[in-house]
Amino acid sequence: MKSSEADLKNAKQYRGRTKGLRCQVCTGCGLCPGVVREKGREGIQVLTEDGLEGKGFTLKNEFGLRLIAADVGTTTIAMELLREDGTVEDSFACLNPQAKYGADVLSRVQAAKDPAARNEMQSMVKSALTQGVERFLKCLRPEKGEKPLVVIAANTVMSYLLLGHDPEELGQAPFTATHLQGGEFELTVPCVVLPGFSAVVGSDLFAGAFACGMTERPEIQLLVDLGTNGEILLGNRDRILATATAAGPAFEGGPAKGTFGADLIKLVARLLEEGLLDETGLLAEPYFEGGVRIGNVTLTKEAIRSLQVAKAAIQAGIAVLMKAYGITGEEIDRVILGGGFGYFLNPADAVRIGLLPASLEKKAVSGGNTALAGAKRLGACLLAEGIYDSDESAEDAPEEGGPLQAFRRILKGRVEVLNLAQQESFSELYVAAMAFKPVP
Repeated sequence: MKSSEADLKNAKQYRGRTKGLRCQVCTGCGLCPGVVREKGREGIQVLTEDGLEGKGFTLKNEFGLRLIAADVGTTTIAMELLREDGTVEDSFACLNPQAKYGADVLSRVQAAKDPAARNEMQSMVKSALTQGVERFLKCLRPEKGEKPLVVIAANTVMSYLLLGHDPEELGQAPFTATHLQGGEFELTVPCVVLPGFSAVVGSDLFAGAFACGMTERPEIQLLVDLGTNGEILLGNRDRILATATAAGPAFEGGPAKGTFGADLIKLVARLLEEGLLDETGLLAEPYFEGGVRIGNVTLTKEAIRSLQVAKAAIQAGIAVLMKAYGITGEEIDRVILGGGFGYFLNPADAVRIGLLPASLEKKAVSGGNTALAGAKRLGACLLAEGIYDSDESAEDAPEEGGPLQAFRRILKGRVEVLNLAQQESFSELYVAAMAFKPVP
């Protein structure tokens, strides 16, 4: 299936840059067809704006501010300029230039021990954000008093680096985080970094929780952000458990030479069905050494092993959270697969390789970039409540009602973060999860 000219033209943020049949930078817009994506997306439910909280919110405010929402991820940076009615006027996305210092956050924490490298990483992201801002400024009407405000969601390491903090404490036990309050800085325009929650759970994941209404709805939801860092939330307005695990580049397509994670999972599921791959992850002869070619993709034992390790960490993490919460998969009402990768993932394939429990297959929906959606919603709250550009501090703001107040209540202890390394059951669950087989 080839990308239509209209689709690629509409994907303005990618400026026509494609890798194979997809854009180099995926933020889950859904405009590019996948290499092995099914016609009509059979079996894949997409979480539309109807399923996100805050549909139809207004961004009109007395300060003339236009909201720019940004998701600063380990791999990509995505930004959107919003109109007063909350719709998107323009978009921008790019690869995170910090990849020069490593594909994952731990590599960048190590690199940041050198002050010069830490300063460069900060400058890199600020430069990328400035590119987006400069693009958006062309859409504004300064003669009418319009000026932008950038609201940023990011994982904790990205937040530290962006705000100029040394992230060394985030990369070693006991993994404490002393700079979780977020902050403000100036580019050519004011920027606000949303507060995080722990060393392993940043504002990106909780922005996603707000987008899905987890903090306000009684239904129990599972939010899984499948990227370089595998972050997982489970709960509802009464109780939320959170954890994170290093998934590495498997879900970003790194080990399969540019093959996107959802495609890699589908191909592995196909190999399992055809008996060319066993549950232990071994390819049948004569493919063991050279790999097996399906279409224009060659799956090697190294790529399969990388996926196997990553999916085992996610599967075990989900199992740990469900056990700690005291529920089974049948008691979970909805599963949201977040991130650009999650947008293309077919839940049936995820179940076939054991990434998701079988009991969750029919409950899984694709959420797209939930961190960006949450940043938009939280930014709307900042404007609506007059917190930005007013003399009222966050501490003096009302305690009841509204998503922003719910965010503050979360930061006061409503959420429990589980360190998987400290969970007695994790090692056993992880070893069992290495098998490529469905689990209940």
